[in-house]
Amino acid sequence: MYQIPNVPNQLVPAGNSEEDNEEVFKEGDIPKLVDDALPHWELAKKYDIIDFELGVKIAGAGFPVYKGKGARLQRALISYFLDKNTAAGYTEMQVPHLVNEASGFGTGQLPDKEGQMYHVTADDLYLIPTAEVPVTNIFRDTILQESDFPIKYTGYTPCFRREAGSYGAHVRGLNRLHQFDKVEIVHVEHPR
Repeated sequence: MYQIPNVPNQLVPAGNSEEDNEEVFKEGDIPKLVDDALPHWELAKKYDIIDFELGVKIAGAGFPVYKGKGARLQRALISYFLDKNTAAGYTEMQVPHLVNEASGFGTGQLPDKEGQMYHVTADDLYLIPTAEVPVTNIFRDTILQESDFPIKYTGYTPCFRREAGSYGAHVRGLNRLHQFDKVEIVHVEHPR
């Protein structure tokens, strides 16, 4: 079964590039930055809130160190989004940061993305690429009844991805990290 690809909904238009995407809705106004706006990696250095070089020293590229107000901001944003999600009816879940092979197959990470996942060979476990993997696997091998829907979960986890490959010189700062924090929502409902 894992070799059969997901079939797109018939309402999804076919396309070859992002120009073929259909905008379904847009909310709010997209802000326009001033001409002399600094990129986030320069702001991080200016205010001494993220140290990319220290992360390289400790673990290698893609592992930033958040410092002082940067660490506090990161923690505050995690709490803010978890609180917003629980206020919207999502149940907060605290899940493992490592999963077994069956969980990797359960969300389609394996066998397709094994090169992107960190594998702990001694225990045959994988560091999670997103909270979606352990949260979704709560329902693996479970038959849900329509009366169970909707099921709404939220969770925070650190996420780990190899992000292998070259993405060009324009990828800097907090893009393409090997470790990052993420608040996820998982909403399980009937596919009407």
